[in-house]
Amino acid sequence: MTIAVHIRFTDDTTDPAINSHYQCLLLLATKYPGHHFIFIFDKTYPPGLITQKNITALLLPPQIKNPLLQHYWYNFKIPGLLNKYNADHFISNGPVCSLRTNIAQTMMLNDLSFLDKKNLYTAGEVRYIKKYFKKFIVKATTIAVTNQQVRNVLAGMYPLIIDKIRLIGYGIKDVSVLPEYEAQENSRNKYADGKSYFLAFITDVTIQHTIILLKAFSAFKKRQLSNMQLILLVSSTQKEGFIPDFHLYKYRDDVKIIIPANGQEEQEIIAAAYTAVYLPAINMLETKGLTVLANNVPLLTIENDFCKSLYHEAALYSPADEKKLAERMMLLYKDENLRNNLLHAGRSIAAAYTWELMAGKLALSLLDTATQTA
Repeated sequence: MTIAVHIRFTDDTTDPAINSHYQCLLLLATKYPGHHFIFIFDKTYPPGLITQKNITALLLPPQIKNPLLQHYWYNFKIPGLLNKYNADHFISNGPVCSLRTNIAQTMMLNDLSFLDKKNLYTAGEVRYIKKYFKKFIVKATTIAVTNQQVRNVLAGMYPLIIDKIRLIGYGIKDVSVLPEYEAQENSRNKYADGKSYFLAFITDVTIQHTIILLKAFSAFKKRQLSNMQLILLVSSTQKEGFIPDFHLYKYRDDVKIIIPANGQEEQEIIAAAYTAVYLPAINMLETKGLTVLANNVPLLTIENDFCKSLYHEAALYSPADEKKLAERMMLLYKDENLRNNLLHAGRSIAAAYTWELMAGKLALSLLDTATQTA
């Protein structure tokens, strides 16, 4: 069986070690050495990335930079390549597929954020996806989704395609070896003046809730009179001065703004946190919250169906409201039983988000498709 896959490294997932799509398919190729996999890249990929004998790596220009190029790439470049290599199956990357090939296709769908008013897509991308999305899901043989909420919404929109939907989950980088207390203490000394700290992630997905977070932290400090600090772990895509009038913020000396130099530094900061606060303003799948659970750190996040479908009982939830958020922060500060319950549930939930499990479920979907089309 020849399986062609679009492997896409976007600007924020250029590291193969954290690209779940790539890691999942790499494991799949390892598990099934008798099958031929074609990894198709639309932009230059790291040298030495592909070493397995049953994987053929191909660079297929042009690089996808806008909807027009994406349409051309998927509907005119991909069909010819699939025919050339006699592919039996094509796995797309994102809410798209090829409308001009008759081979079986799996559309991998992380989320449905393009349907929300707040999203990270350009206006042109949203128009394009909304125009063709129904055609894509009708054309796709199977639709592989990451969580139950995406499945529910998709099935509600298009009931007739419910049998196509496969829940395959998602994978995150393994964090099997956690630091000892001494290492965590060293991290607190290094990053937070030796004090305990709340950790918050500032990304394209969460930045809209930064002011709410700071106001909640202010309320927490006023009520608790503790020396607790707040570390803002900022993604490299954010610009300086993303907090208006920060110099006027009363507790600015207790707030540390850090852009991690590498994955190791980010890992150190996460593992030593007292509690992590992840406040997405967009229902878009990021690995931040899942990584928190894997690091055995309590998670406080936004209360909505999308987050609950990811974290279940392993997180404490709050509306996007400064008073409610402050109450939850104080609750985590005071209630040791609550923290322990969250940690216990978090370990269980995080164990389900592995590349191995994701690859296994995708393999079952592919085998099921092959049986149906045989």
